[in-house]
Amino acid sequence: MINVFVVDDEERQRRSIVKHVAWEQYQMRVTGDWEGADEAIEGAMRNAPDLLITDIRLLGIDGLELSSRMRKINPGVRIIMVTGYEEFQYAKTALDIGVDAFLVKPVIFEELHAILERICREEQSKRLRSREELQMKEQIEVYKPIAQEQLLQEILHGLIVGEEAIRKRAMAFELFIAEGHRRVLTINDPSGRVEVIAVEDEVSRNRNLLKEAAEAAFGSNLELMTTSQRGNLILILRNNTELDKFEQETTRSIERLCAEMERWDSCNSRIGIGPPVAEVNQLSESFRLAQRAANLQLFGGEERVYCWKQLLEQGAGRVKSLEELTADLIEMLGAGDIQNSLSLLGELLSTITGNLQMHGAELRSFCMHLTSRAYQVASDIGEANRQFGSEQKLWEQLLLCREERELLQETIRIIKEISEFIADRRMSHAQIVVQKAIEYMCAHYKENLSLRSVAESVFLSPNYLGALFRTELGESFTDQLIRIRIQRAKDMLKNPEFKLYEVADQIGYQNMGYFTGLFKRMTGLSPKEYRDLHGYSRIVREQN
Repeated sequence: MINVFVVDDEERQRRSIVKHVAWEQYQMRVTGDWEGADEAIEGAMRNAPDLLITDIRLLGIDGLELSSRMRKINPGVRIIMVTGYEEFQYAKTALDIGVDAFLVKPVIFEELHAILERICREEQSKRLRSREELQMKEQIEVYKPIAQEQLLQEILHGLIVGEEAIRKRAMAFELFIAEGHRRVLTINDPSGRVEVIAVEDEVSRNRNLLKEAAEAAFGSNLELMTTSQRGNLILILRNNTELDKFEQETTRSIERLCAEMERWDSCNSRIGIGPPVAEVNQLSESFRLAQRAANLQLFGGEERVYCWKQLLEQGAGRVKSLEELTADLIEMLGAGDIQNSLSLLGELLSTITGNLQMHGAELRSFCMHLTSRAYQVASDIGEANRQFGSEQKLWEQLLLCREERELLQETIRIIKEISEFIADRRMSHAQIVVQKAIEYMCAHYKENLSLRSVAESVFLSPNYLGALFRTELGESFTDQLIRIRIQRAKDMLKNPEFKLYEVADQIGYQNMGYFTGLFKRMTGLSPKEYRDLHGYSRIVREQN
């Protein structure tokens, strides 16, 4: 409702305005009618009006001054000024505070009704806009973390051309504002034993513990934390001191983190350390080297921490040629490995803009060639033409780019979309595999199922199937199996012929206490309580 103040020292006119207007019709209510300005101002301090109807001549201060003071109390107050004919021109020229309408005495109520109708519509429209703006702001706040995460991933994979472009986009999200050296650390996903069902809950707990431990170990040096597409933890450290001190602080923090990790028997995480860099656009190089360093464990390493310098010592840090990088990228695209595809795309971009300094027709030719090869991979999977149009259409998009930076950014956009398209198609295949696995579990839930036995039924490794369950369903193999069994138990509990221990046995649990605990965890009720709640125990008693 719109709160209205009527202020006029002529009681008859004031009462007439208050009583002869159907205020509810305009979604208004009179919350104060006053004889003088001082009383009105005192009332406004308790409950400020949204609309002020005031005579220009009042006891004490006049209507002009009253309007000015009301505007200070409520800057959005609407004002209708009532004046005598001889005061009309004076009021219009002297008033500089904004008046919605003037009424000349004696007040003609048809004119007043028209003004109130207009103010009502305008206020409704303004409040609707305010709600829409608030909803839009709320939506922006909801999607802002998603946009921030997307930008961060593009920076880490080197998919934005030029430091200036990176800084401009990062500034919009208040990222990387402070100066200083930065470096990237990666911590491999601690779920190294997905085939061991009993430790699923422990692995999930360790992931959360790892994030908390990293925050505690690195303190103010930890600028940002995110995860890769594979679930590995990515830390971005920043320090505005000298490089030697940055190295020392990084080493001490890693030692603290490793000491904490050693306390967790099931945590197999490995840390990769990237080099410090001076510019934000160099973070992608630090990220790549941190990833490669962490992967040294695949070559038989037993250490907890791997530094980018070890890549040089072991010959793993060799810079690949443009042809090798292109071949690797096409291979990763075909495999649907979006993380490695993006990393290789960023590395290609870095090689082109940094080492080779490819320009002009040669650069355009390479971009068109790379796009063609990526498009062919997508075509082999199917529906590429429907998704992207013809290959010639993609070429035309590249030919429209006049500047080299624009050409590179458009090439990146196209390859990213193709990578996501292929990954989605591979994911569709994964969904089919998971569905077949679930069907097998539904058919064999009475047996002593394990992740390995179910994986063998769909011709996959236990590790891979376990990962698919988490990515496709958002829960572990164990939780999915429990869900299937408990659902079957609920169905059986409806049958009065089954005793509770028989239900437990039929769904694969010989230990009645263990079954009861699982059932209560999933439903909030014990099997007996569930049966009682639905009246199934009454059926049993009646039959007895």
